[in-house]
Amino acid sequence: MENLTYDEIINRIGYFRTQANLSLRETSLRLGYNPQFMKTIENKSIALKVKTLLDFCDVVGITIQDFFYLGDHYNKEDKNMLDMYNNLSDDSKQIIIDLMKKLK
Repeated sequence: MENLTYDEIINRIGYFRTQANLSLRETSLRLGYNPQFMKTIENKSIALKVKTLLDFCDVVGITIQDFFYLGDHYNKEDKNMLDMYNNLSDDSKQIIIDLMKKLK
């Protein structure tokens, strides 16, 4: 994973909020803050706290790993595929890898 800048983290918040079909106001309220809270986060008027990021992930229905690993390329189908792959035996994983190489 590449090193992320603060701006990229804030951009990911906007991306996941939009994917969850939540307005700034609705997200703020679900987090338990005043209606303008997320606006101040996304326009960088106040600093994002780790607890807020963790709570945000719960609100939009992703894990913190999804937030950092998948970022703006997040796709539930990709995540489901990764989950299925991770549950395979080592031999089955190798078969999938070989198949993917042949399909390139």
